[in-house]
Amino acid sequence: MSRRDGFVHVGSTAIHYVAVEPEGSVRMPAVIVPGFGEAAEEWEPFARSLNRPAVAMSVRGRGLSDAPTSGYTWQDHVDDVVAVVEEMGWEEFVLVAYSRGTSYALGLALRYPNRTKALVVADYTARHVGLPPEFIEITSKRSWNGKTMSERMPMHALEALQVDAIEIPLWDRLSELTCPVLLVKPERPAFLKDATVAQWLASYDRIEIVDLPGTTHNLWVEDPVGFQAIVRDFLDRTVT
Repeated sequence: MSRRDGFVHVGSTAIHYVAVEPEGSVRMPAVIVPGFGEAAEEWEPFARSLNRPAVAMSVRGRGLSDAPTSGYTWQDHVDDVVAVVEEMGWEEFVLVAYSRGTSYALGLALRYPNRTKALVVADYTARHVGLPPEFIEITSKRSWNGKTMSERMPMHALEALQVDAIEIPLWDRLSELTCPVLLVKPERPAFLKDATVAQWLASYDRIEIVDLPGTTHNLWVEDPVGFQAIVRDFLDRTVT
């Protein structure tokens, strides 16, 4: 399997990505949009598990990507994802999104509905969630998968992200999609609780839900084999 990592620029901001590809693969590629604070390289093992061309990125302020002093709106993050897809040169693709990365992935899917052939959402809602001022202090003290948030994001990026994080509901726009959607639901979800699942089902008619027992919001780390199997099965059934 070949591996390539590189950077693409969105204006003056360099966005880092890691791309993998099985030799001779002709399968539809996957775009992986990590969750809050996560970096592209953390998702490389998952990308390899899909047995198809795949790319994961670090959106602005995360991983090896640049962390500008401003410019952290929903649209800015969507532009990061779009830039990586265009850098890959893929006309059609599937999307795998985790947690807050879901709103960025939805932005890409809504921009290119005919190019998006499947969407996987791991424990999230169809909203770009607004963040209150106290979010900065709370989050800066958190650890996520062995790293503190201060190790994952510089403080100025965290602060700018909170300021720019304005609530944007996306429920009414789901009808613009043309692809099947898979919701991966942990046993103890942070977001995909009954009311949110019901809202997904009421807003879009091509939704499949699969439970991942014994997991919390951190499902892809707690049960990587199970998560990989669920996503592979869905993609293998719905796209080439």
